[in-house]
Amino acid sequence: MIKLLDNNTINQIAAGEVIEKPASIVKELIENSIDANAKTITIRIKDGGKEYIEIEDDGDGMSPTDLELCIKRHATSKLNSNTLQNIKTLGFRGEALPSIGSVSRLEIISKTNSNTGYQIVVDYGDIKDYKKSAANQGTVVKVSNIFLKLPARYKFLKSSRAEQNSIVGSVKRLALSNPSILFNVEIDNVKYISYGSIDGDHKEIFEWRIKEILGTDFMKNMIELRYEDPNLSIVGNIGSPSYNRSNSNHQYLLVNNRIIQDRKLSGAIRAAYGDKLPKGRFPIFVIKIKVPYDSVDVNVHPSKSEVRFIDERIIQSKLVSTIRGALNHKVNQSLNVFSQFYEKRASQINKSQYDRQQINSQVNLSMYDLDESYTINNQKNDEILEKENLSSNAISDDINEFPLGFARAQIFKNYILAQNSEGMIIVDQHAAHERIVFEKLKESIHENAIEKQILLIPHIYACDQFDKEKLLLFKNDLDAVGIELEEFGDEVLIRSIPSLIRDSNVNELMRDLLDLPSDEFMRRTLENRINDILSKISCYGSVRSGRVLKVDEMNALLREIEKTPNSGQCNHGRPTHIFLSQKEIEKLFERI
Repeated sequence: MIKLLDNNTINQIAAGEVIEKPASIVKELIENSIDANAKTITIRIKDGGKEYIEIEDDGDGMSPTDLELCIKRHATSKLNSNTLQNIKTLGFRGEALPSIGSVSRLEIISKTNSNTGYQIVVDYGDIKDYKKSAANQGTVVKVSNIFLKLPARYKFLKSSRAEQNSIVGSVKRLALSNPSILFNVEIDNVKYISYGSIDGDHKEIFEWRIKEILGTDFMKNMIELRYEDPNLSIVGNIGSPSYNRSNSNHQYLLVNNRIIQDRKLSGAIRAAYGDKLPKGRFPIFVIKIKVPYDSVDVNVHPSKSEVRFIDERIIQSKLVSTIRGALNHKVNQSLNVFSQFYEKRASQINKSQYDRQQINSQVNLSMYDLDESYTINNQKNDEILEKENLSSNAISDDINEFPLGFARAQIFKNYILAQNSEGMIIVDQHAAHERIVFEKLKESIHENAIEKQILLIPHIYACDQFDKEKLLLFKNDLDAVGIELEEFGDEVLIRSIPSLIRDSNVNELMRDLLDLPSDEFMRRTLENRINDILSKISCYGSVRSGRVLKVDEMNALLREIEKTPNSGQCNHGRPTHIFLSQKEIEKLFERI
């Protein structure tokens, strides 16, 4: 039998579209504070927001009449029938609050600059109290017992740490888009993080906030974006191709100052990097897109985190061309620096009366450190043939001794072509060496003989409180693999790293370790946690794609692969080498 639902059930169903977790509540309440012209917003949470969430602001506040109306559905001061397609505010206070009040205990205290403060209490949709209250101008909203009376929803909440991380992520995104507002975060009664506010030119304070959230390392490795026409503005900063992460958590996209999630735009941004970005890596970016309000629909989803553009293809095209132009400009700048250097060097050489052609040859050799077998252009043909014949004779005697045979060549600066008695082997040098390093590290851990490289000058890794706590959470596991770190004020001090990666970029390694999902990671067994860390480390200790190898280096790598366990796949499950028999090759050429 069909029947009408009561209002409380309707509200709880509607709340499910907006309020998925504690972070959703924090987002909605902070957006309300921003729309109320707050200059300072303080966020307090306990037990990952499951026990309570409190948001305090110094905004305009609400009158007693508005306070009563704000907990009713479809009541808002920010919208009328003529402005639905031209929304400039972030949310509708009269929509978020009734949704929150239907799934929790909600207490609101608010005061304008000309009225007495009032308090209203709502418990799972029922008004429990409404009275005068002492208050400063602004609004304080406290949310407790979230989903407690809704067991089906409550059991889907994650651990306190996971929910806390999600809340901090929401605060970061909103702080990034509102650099003129002071944000304070207190967790379990302890001040956790603070994003300050400054006055000044908008571009200047926006970049200052980017530096606060993404760090000085990003600012040193970023490329500025700028495109403007009468209907579209694209500004922001993107990381250089070499400054990347293993996931998309550090991508911030704003449309008309609203943080959004758009897979198509994010995919277009990644595609704009093309082959400049290593496979499986993600760019870091903060990009602000501004379009006329009537050319974008923000009502795609109740949370307003998704948008739909009227001219989506045009925006994607301009975004891609702007990023490609910025990347190419950066590359050309680097080439000009090298060109100027070598022109200056050549000029100095000429003054010393050296032969210019001879010097250029020497420069090329020193740059690439090539083996004789790669510098054949300057040799006579008969010398080449003689060398090749000698090589073939030497290899043919031993070709049956080794499963992976002997190296014949390197192609695309990443793949080794080898031949054995049965056919041809193509080896991915990076993937193969990554597995070798991984297995060596595992063996060292098993034998309790991990070799550490003590850093003469400890490395200081600058990060925010969130990342610092995450690294300190991994401290014991990192110690086990040779990475010694300790808290150093607002930063982290790295005292040692495994000897196998002593020449690696420590900042890049730390960023990759931070990409490990902390909550899921800590639930795993010790052995699995160690292997996850070793997998990250081994990537930095292995031969990189793009490195030119000498023949003897290639053969040495082949011998290592042959004696390494599980060498058929890299740490991520991809094949390290493939085999083509002579018969398969002849089939390709339709000989058989």
